[in-house]
Amino acid sequence: MPHVTRISLFSGVLLVACTSCGAPYYQTSQPQGYGEIPPGEAWVAVNSVYQSPSRERVYYDPKTIRRNGTRVTLWQLTDYKMMQGNAPFGMFMMSPHRFFSTKSHKEFDCAHNRVRLLASSEFSLHMGTGTHNAVVVEQGDGQPVELGTINQALWDVACGMAALRKD
Repeated sequence: MPHVTRISLFSGVLLVACTSCGAPYYQTSQPQGYGEIPPGEAWVAVNSVYQSPSRERVYYDPKTIRRNGTRVTLWQLTDYKMMQGNAPFGMFMMSPHRFFSTKSHKEFDCAHNRVRLLASSEFSLHMGTGTHNAVVVEQGDGQPVELGTINQALWDVACGMAALRKD
């Protein structure tokens, strides 16, 4: 009898594994590659001085830049070369916290050299494609823009200046 139970258990596991392979979040046809901009999107790479292409590439969407007085918002895309996040659950599944890219909505205060994260999402595939998981919305005044960081590169784009102004 134990032999029959093992066969039934194995058959059940095999059936679940095979049926889940057709799930829509398992993309089998040509997933978006690292650094390949999807058709119809207008992502622009930030200045190469701020990039770390061996780890990630960072882009912004110029169509999303919105100015309101001294504050400017834009969308940032970070495409990671290697998968990020927590370990997967199960034999064939990714947890919702495993991702290849993120999209972040940021607000820059041009007068006070600050940045605030308004929203962020993690994506299961490169270049903001695949299934997504919304992760954070920041409250408060944000944080100072530090020299030599991606936030400085985006601040330069958003505020239209080559260097940070002093308060």
